[in-house]
Amino acid sequence: MRVAITGNTKGIGKSISDYFLNKNYEIFGFSRNNGYDISEYESRKKIIEQLERFDIFVNNAYNNFDDSQELLLKGILDRWEDQEKIVINISSRWTDGDSEYCIHKRSLDQLCEKYKNSKVYVINLKPGLADTPRIKRIDGDKMKVESIVTVVDFIFSNLNNFRVHSITFGK
Repeated sequence: MRVAITGNTKGIGKSISDYFLNKNYEIFGFSRNNGYDISEYESRKKIIEQLERFDIFVNNAYNNFDDSQELLLKGILDRWEDQEKIVINISSRWTDGDSEYCIHKRSLDQLCEKYKNSKVYVINLKPGLADTPRIKRIDGDKMKVESIVTVVDFIFSNLNNFRVHSITFGK
């Protein structure tokens, strides 16, 4: 299986990338480190075009204060809608507020819900605070990033038994 992931160099993305590498999946990461910035239209367009050769897409990278993660997800779901592929979307348990972050993550959730009956299998992960560099300064009880990988492993271990469309978890 071939897996593409945004934001694969640290935090949640790195842990999920390592998980699939340990399963001997072929991994390709899209990050600013290798010339892909999801906040730029041309980068999103290139990512969507290159995703044709992958079986799984992990929509992990979030750019502060814009809807680029959602635009990327919409682009790939439109393109993959009639294909038997898998999308893992990283949303958040924190979607109830009026902050831009909450608004963007709520929009991601709605988009995943819209596509849950399409041929592409959309898995919307909604973790709580995870101990990553991105939220280092936020106070709260944080779960280990490995806990998110445990949820991914549970889902992939049961692909033939049932489908998880959305799961909210955290401390």
